[in-house]
Amino acid sequence: MQYKALILDVDGTLVAHGEPSARPEVAEAVQRVQRLGVKIVIATGRTYFAMTPEILGGIRPDYAVCANGAQVLDGRGRLLDSTDFTPEEMYALVDYFEDYDHPLAFCFADDYYVYVEYERMKAFYKQATGHDEYVRDGEDQTRHLQSMPFGAFGILPPAALAGFEARYGHLGLQFVPYRPGYYDINQKGMNKAVGAAHLARLAGWRPDELVSVGDNDNDAALMEFVGLSYCMASGSAKALAAAKRVAPGVLENGVAAVAREVFLQP
Repeated sequence: MQYKALILDVDGTLVAHGEPSARPEVAEAVQRVQRLGVKIVIATGRTYFAMTPEILGGIRPDYAVCANGAQVLDGRGRLLDSTDFTPEEMYALVDYFEDYDHPLAFCFADDYYVYVEYERMKAFYKQATGHDEYVRDGEDQTRHLQSMPFGAFGILPPAALAGFEARYGHLGLQFVPYRPGYYDINQKGMNKAVGAAHLARLAGWRPDELVSVGDNDNDAALMEFVGLSYCMASGSAKALAAAKRVAPGVLENGVAAVAREVFLQP
C-alpha cells in the first residue's frame, strides 16, 4: 500500500464542534483502515488525556501528535518527544492575561490547569467539546512547580493580540486561532508538521507516505508536509489553501469519505 499512516485532526475533523465524540460511521471507517495495517495518528491541539477512546468513538490511535506538535506519544501514551515552555514564556502569558482577566489554561501532562478565569474557561470547554472533566482550577498558579507546561489555550479579543505583541513580541509565541478570539498558544516555530516530522523519523516514514485530514489554520503546515492532504469543506481559508484536496465537511462525515476514497476502495 502506498500510504503508511493516516494523520487526523480531532476538532472540526474527526469530531464535530459541540459533539462529545466521533460519529460511528467515521470511527468505523478509521478502524477499518487501521485493520489494513495503516497506522492511525491523531494530530491535535488537544493534549493526550483529552483524546480518550470515548471521545474518539472507540478509535485507539497508534501514535499521537499533541498540543500542535509540542508532544509526540505512542499508542500507550508513552512520551516520545516533548518541547516545554520556558519559565519566561509561561510567566509572560500569565502576566498579560491576568492584567486583563482573559481566560488562560496551560497544558500539563495530567490535565489542563486554568491559571486565569477558571469558571469561564471551564464553561467554554463544556460548550465547545461536551467535556470539561479534564479542566482543573489552577488559579493558585502552582502546577508548573512540578513540571513546565508544553502548550496553552487563551481566550481574548483579537484586538488584544497587538497588546501582547507590544509587550512580549520578542518571545515569538504563536497564537493560532481555534476560532476568532480563541487561540492555541505555542512556542515559535512549533506546529503539527514539526511533531509529525519527528514521528516520521522514528517510524521510518517518508512524507510522501503520509495522508492527513484537517480543517483549521493549525493543520496548514502539516497539510503541506505530507504527500496527500485533505481539508474539510467546512475548514478555514488557510487550511483550504494548504490542502491538496477537499473532503466533505465534518457534518457530512468527511473523514469516512476520505478513508473510503484513499484506502477502502476495492
